[in-house]
Amino acid sequence: MDTFVAYGGSPNNYGQPNDPMVGSRIGGVNVFGGGLALYNAQGQLLGAVGVSGDSSCADHNIAWRTRHTLHLDHVPAGVSGDATRPDNIVYDITNQPGFPIGVSANGWGHPVCSVAATTIAGELPAIP
Repeated sequence: MDTFVAYGGSPNNYGQPNDPMVGSRIGGVNVFGGGLALYNAQGQLLGAVGVSGDSSCADHNIAWRTRHTLHLDHVPAGVSGDATRPDNIVYDITNQPGFPIGVSANGWGHPVCSVAATTIAGELPAIP
């Protein structure tokens, strides 16, 4: 994604004739929590479901329950380290000396949004 185009200029110009997006394309992908892949019983990828409307942690939990309700949660692999929830959100970001932001131990980490969202993620229905 071209962040110069997507986030360029003054926010006061967004939606105006002089919006930096006028005549431009941002292209690419902007990734954030709240989406999950959909898999059938054979582990075949069918698509994805994305939720956006709350924190990315809450969006993830809602997408998980939606996928489970649709019976499209036959996840063949993941990075969470939890075999019963292999593509669950990973909370492993810690602050390191000398770094202005937290660092994920495994590279897939997400900051904790709230204690409630973290608790819910740990209690989501296990995959089949």
